[in-house]
Amino acid sequence: MNFRFLINIILLFSLSVFSDEIAIIKEKISVILPPDTKIESIERSNFPSVYKVYYGDIQPLYVSADGNYFLYGDMFQIKSSKIINLTDIDISKRRISLMNEINKEELISFSSEREAYSVTVFTDVDCGYCRKLHSEIDGYNRLGISINYAAFPRSGIGTEAFTKMVGAWCSKDPKKSITNLKNGKNQRLNFCDSQPIAKHYAIGKKLGITGTPAIISEDGQLFPGYYSPDDLLAKLKG
Repeated sequence: MNFRFLINIILLFSLSVFSDEIAIIKEKISVILPPDTKIESIERSNFPSVYKVYYGDIQPLYVSADGNYFLYGDMFQIKSSKIINLTDIDISKRRISLMNEINKEELISFSSEREAYSVTVFTDVDCGYCRKLHSEIDGYNRLGISINYAAFPRSGIGTEAFTKMVGAWCSKDPKKSITNLKNGKNQRLNFCDSQPIAKHYAIGKKLGITGTPAIISEDGQLFPGYYSPDDLLAKLKG
């Protein structure tokens, strides 16, 4: 038998088994999920015969190939006498994927001239620790950290904080506007169709953000809360 033909037969069989298992898992897991919850994707995990099911939570469900068993928690791998948290890796990859939905042009950026690190900070203009972080922008920039703001009005869509942030993003000088707001100064409210506030808020929710500031590194790590310039640099260096 031709070797290439044999390989193709094996691949087709594997794809058929994969498709069957995906269908079984989707059918069984859909029954136990809350109403109106949509399964976003089902992927193979590092654990043989176990799949990762994403359904709106930043953390996946781990489900057996027959759909009869599932686990919500951390999965670990023993590799070269080291313990690796595979769930942390999965979550970081998921964060990166979600962050890729935000265009750079949608962020209000305070860039460092000597940039070594770039972080996205989900912020609220009325948040005390967000204001403290913003007051130290020059300190972050001096250490080579660029700060890029995404909007996360903690009180939700349509609230006063939401309206203020729409005004900042729609202003002719967003950096000046958001600085004034974080300094407690009243701003003329501007409105535009292109503002991304609701989009950022929805992505923040998917990321599991519940408070501000929430700092996301380029490699998908989440640092919740305020960090001084020196402390943030230490976290980014690992």
